[in-house]
Amino acid sequence: MDSKSIDFYLEKLKNGMRANKHINDVDLADYLKVIKPEDEEKFFAYLELLPLEKRAATLIELPLPFQIDFIKEHDATYLAQIIEVLDSDDATDLYQSISKTDRQKSDTLFTFLKHRTQETIRQLIYYHSSEAGSLMQTEIFKVSSGKTVAQAIKILAKLKEQGIGTVQSVYVTDSGDRFIKAICIDDLLLEKTDSVFSEIINKFPPSYSVTPHDSINKTINMMVKYSLTSLAVVDERGYLLGQITHDDAVAAMQKRATKQIYNLNKLSEKEHIHESFSKTGRVRSIWLAVNLVNAIIASMVIGAFEEILLTIVALAVLMPIVANMAGTASVQTMTVVIRQMALGEINLHELRPVFIKELKMAAVNGILFGILSAIIAQFWFENQYVSFSIGLSMLVSFLLAGFLGVSVPFLLKKMKFDPAVASSVIVITLVDIIGFFSFLWFAQMIAL
Repeated sequence: MDSKSIDFYLEKLKNGMRANKHINDVDLADYLKVIKPEDEEKFFAYLELLPLEKRAATLIELPLPFQIDFIKEHDATYLAQIIEVLDSDDATDLYQSISKTDRQKSDTLFTFLKHRTQETIRQLIYYHSSEAGSLMQTEIFKVSSGKTVAQAIKILAKLKEQGIGTVQSVYVTDSGDRFIKAICIDDLLLEKTDSVFSEIINKFPPSYSVTPHDSINKTINMMVKYSLTSLAVVDERGYLLGQITHDDAVAAMQKRATKQIYNLNKLSEKEHIHESFSKTGRVRSIWLAVNLVNAIIASMVIGAFEEILLTIVALAVLMPIVANMAGTASVQTMTVVIRQMALGEINLHELRPVFIKELKMAAVNGILFGILSAIIAQFWFENQYVSFSIGLSMLVSFLLAGFLGVSVPFLLKKMKFDPAVASSVIVITLVDIIGFFSFLWFAQMIAL
C-alpha cells in the first residue's frame, strides 16, 4: 500500500474522524519503520492514534528493537491493555519481550491481566523456544462430532464477535474433547447445514497433529510436506490444546534460516539491522575475538616453517590460494549438510552415503584444482618443488574439507550442540591450519 493512503488514514484519526478504510497491520508497521529513525516522537504519536487492537497488531509486526523501545516508553498498565487484545501466541511473545527488557515491569503487568490471560501465558511460556508449543495459539474453532454444520457456523460467528483472527480449519473432537480431524473451511461450506460431523468425518483426508514438546523443525517439515495451513497441537492423550498457523510456521522458518546464515558467518542470531550501534559492535566483537585466536594459531603453524619460507618466497605468495580454495570447499559441504539436517533430509543413520559422496567430490576437485594450481605455479615461479607442493597440498586440503564438512556438524549434533553455531569456526580453522601445514611440509620435504 502506498504511503499516501496511510497518511490519509492517520490524518483522519488525528482529526478525530472514523477511518473506514482498512489498512493492513504489516503496511502500517513498514510505514512506521521508516518514520522512527527520522522522528521518534512522530513514531510514538502515530502509534497512539491507532485503535487499541490495530495498535497491538501493528506493534507485533514491528522489529524487536522497536518493540523494546515501545516497552520502555510505556508503563505496566498500558502494556497490559495491549497484551489483552492480542492472540495468545503474540501476547506470550510480547510478555516475554517485556520480561527480558524490564523484569519488574513484567511482574507488575502480570497482576493487571485477566485470570484467563494469566493462565494462557503461564501455559505457553512453559515451552522451550525450540518446541512446537512455543508457536501454539490457543484460540481455535472447534466443534464436537455430534454437532451439525449449522451449529458449527453459529459457533464460528460467536468466535468472530469475540475477536478471533483468520480461521483456516474447524477442529472436530469427540465428546471427551479428543482431537479427531481438521476440516478446511472451504470444505465445510460445501456440506449441507443439517449434516452431523460424525456422519461426514470420514469423507475428509487424514489429519495431522503434533505435541507441544515436539520440535519446531518437525512441525515446520510436517506443514511443508503436507501443505497444511494450520496444524493441531494435542497432548499425549490426544486432547486438543491449540493450533499452529501457517504464518507462525513461516516466521519460524525465516528465523531458522536467519539463524543458520548468521551462525555460519559468525554473527549472533539475535543481531538485527535496527539494533543500536553499541550493541551490534559488542556482539560482533565476541566472534571477531574468537577468529583472532584462530588466526594466531594458524600463524604459529606458519611460523614453524620460517626457514623454508625465507628460502622459497613463492610459498608465502601461494599460501592464501590453498587456504581460500579449501575453505570455500569446506563451507560448500558444511552449508549443504547443516541445511539438510535442519530440514530432516539426512540424519546419523544416513551418514555413510553422504560421506562417500562428499569424499568423492573432494577427491575429484582436489585432483582437478591441484593439477591446475601446480600448472599455474610452474608458469608463475618456474619451480617444480613449489608446483608439486601446492598440487599435493590442494588434494589433501580438499579431502580434509570434505571430511570435516560432513563429520563436524553431525558430531556437534550428537553432542547436543547447534551445528550451525560452531561448525564454521571449527571446520574453517582446522582446514586453514592443515592446509598451511601440508603445503609448507610438502615443500620442505620435496626441497630437501
